[in-house]
Amino acid sequence: MPTQEKIAHSVSFVVPALNEEKVVEGVVRRIHATVDGLVGTYEIALIDDGSTDRTGQIMDALARELRNVRVLHNTPNIGLGASYQRGVGESRYDYVMMLCGDGGLPAASLPPIIGRIGTADIVVPYMINLRQIKTPLRYLISRSYTHVLNLLSGQRLNYYNGLSVHRRALLAQTKMASSGFGFQGEILVQLLRAGCSFVQVGVLGSETTNKTSAFRAKNLASVVRTLLRLVRFILTEQKTPAHEPRGARCTEAGTVYRHGHGEHQPKK
Repeated sequence: MPTQEKIAHSVSFVVPALNEEKVVEGVVRRIHATVDGLVGTYEIALIDDGSTDRTGQIMDALARELRNVRVLHNTPNIGLGASYQRGVGESRYDYVMMLCGDGGLPAASLPPIIGRIGTADIVVPYMINLRQIKTPLRYLISRSYTHVLNLLSGQRLNYYNGLSVHRRALLAQTKMASSGFGFQGEILVQLLRAGCSFVQVGVLGSETTNKTSAFRAKNLASVVRTLLRLVRFILTEQKTPAHEPRGARCTEAGTVYRHGHGEHQPKK
């Protein structure tokens, strides 16, 4: 099989984890080995989100051993969305991608995602084995959530929680109010409504991790709050005069992308 060339774009990978001492070392090592072979200029920012086990210590040891790896410690725990926001704020490079420290997106699924960086404003991964890796209830909730967000964004994405790759400059213009589970959908809907281009990439996901159910009561509540914020955002957007700023301005980047399968052209 031919070796994939290293991409020219620089990428910051943000890897938050909470109490994942059993799996985090293996996850980070596999991420590092994969990224190091595919990206010329990169950093991996590990975020210990107030863990009460040895997760933070393991991350510190990995940062001393592996090149381009550093650690941020949250004290106390601030949540997944807030950890992502902190990682974005600390990022140094042109593109940003979050990878969960529990290995929900296997490192083996990264090559096709990384290979599309630079072909659009956003690279949107989706799980081609979603039905197989989720319980029937979680699958139903996930598909319902995707349907609602498609109605809000005006698009037909396959998945909104697939750890998208964003241009950092666009994230800096985006309002991220959610500190919990719904932050990814919040970002995507805003950027899609602003006319950002995207490309979808089907990959294999994994549920063989140490994480708890994604739809615990507090996470479900976070999603509901996110949906309400997005409805308010859209209503405000519709009331804003055309000559006034409406958030992220994707088309000002000066880049024209090819329109192909699973891609969306910036609005003119």
